[in-house]
Amino acid sequence: MAFYRLANFERTGVATNDSEPRPAIRGKHVELGFYRYPPSTRKQPHSHPEEQIVVITRGKLGYRVAGETRVLGPGEAVYIPANVEHENWSLDEEVEFISCKNVL
Repeated sequence: MAFYRLANFERTGVATNDSEPRPAIRGKHVELGFYRYPPSTRKQPHSHPEEQIVVITRGKLGYRVAGETRVLGPGEAVYIPANVEHENWSLDEEVEFISCKNVL
């Protein structure tokens, strides 16, 4: 399928178990996901071999990449290099964000 509507994605992010499937469009070289975290959701520190870019579309998302920490809001983005430890968390409101990774 070539065309998608983000509003039709099941957008509940999996913040505690990476083995569960995540809502995404996956091509040969890139993956795009559209996620929603309820308030006070935390993705524990982790790393992966893919580069990743995350763009916040609604709400605020705390992010730590290596030793730098920021709170991002709508229209802001973070770049995560391959194999760099990072974590994220929603604050006191629901947050939606788009995640894009290269596929290895």
